[in-house]
This record gives sequence, C-alpha cells and structure tokens, in this order.
Amino acid sequence: MKDDLQFVRLWDLYSPLLTKTQQEITHLYFNCDLSLGEIAQQKEVSRQSISDCLQKSRKQLEMYEEKLGFLKTVEEM
Repeated sequence: MKDDLQFVRLWDLYSPLLTKTQQEITHLYFNCDLSLGEIAQQKEVSRQSISDCLQKSRKQLEMYEEKLGFLKTVEEM
C-alpha cells in the first residue's frame, strides 16, 4: 500500500513523461482501480503484458525522480 501511494505521487508529477499506453494503463490501474484482468480484457492483451507495463512504468517514474527530484522537493516544502 505504501508503495502504491508513492507510485501515485510519482505518477502525478511524471505521468506526462510516460508513453500514451503507459499513461492509460497506469491510470486505469491506480486511479480507476481496475484489476489486471479487467484492464487486459479492455485492452485485448494478456494480464502479463499489463503487469509488465506497470512494472516498467514504476521503474521509469522512480528513475525520473532519482534524476529530477521533484517529489523530494515538494515533500520538503
């Protein structure tokens, strides 16, 4: 749960840097609270591909924060 909250904070800041597909899938999963299966069915892909996309998106957002540090700056304010 704590990781999900951190991810949503990073998503709020850096989601425009994700691909359109990553934005859609992460939005459906975290903001619309859809399951992997529901998203996979909607996108007509496998659950594994949705899981892979979420993992890749999380790593990218963490990388952006590591390099840019916007969330750290916001939290310090």
